[in-house]
Amino acid sequence: MKKILEKTKEAVSNVTEKVVSFKDNYIGDEQNEIIEDFKEAGSNKVKETLESINESIGIIKNAGYEFKGMGVSLGLSPSITLSFHYLNSISDEEKEDIFKQVEEKKMVKLVLKLLFKAGDFYKSINLGEHSLDAVNIALGLSPGISLTFKKK
Repeated sequence: MKKILEKTKEAVSNVTEKVVSFKDNYIGDEQNEIIEDFKEAGSNKVKETLESINESIGIIKNAGYEFKGMGVSLGLSPSITLSFHYLNSISDEEKEDIFKQVEEKKMVKLVLKLLFKAGDFYKSINLGEHSLDAVNIALGLSPGISLTFKKK
């Protein structure tokens, strides 16, 4: 029983370290870019972002994710939450090709970067019987990303 408890503590500790590393190293630059975009944005920015994402659903699917839905908050500082279902990983060459397709769509490019980083994070941790299920991205003055795992 002690061995199982020790292994569980070790696994939790490893995942915790990876989460901290993910936050610090993976979304730092993107976070600053999102905040800058939404700093003085109004409902027009929300509309523009949603239209851009909607126009790129096919590209997002080719990137290994399915767009599941969105939430919009139109408070003092607008924010958008985008939800994606993880389908599969793609090669670095395919990622480069996808980025070329969205060169002119700054927010879509940013969302794709975060999705790819979420997939990379998932690959870097070993959750045994659990696999990546969903990625939720919050865009606004307080940007963030959350990952949901499910039992295989």
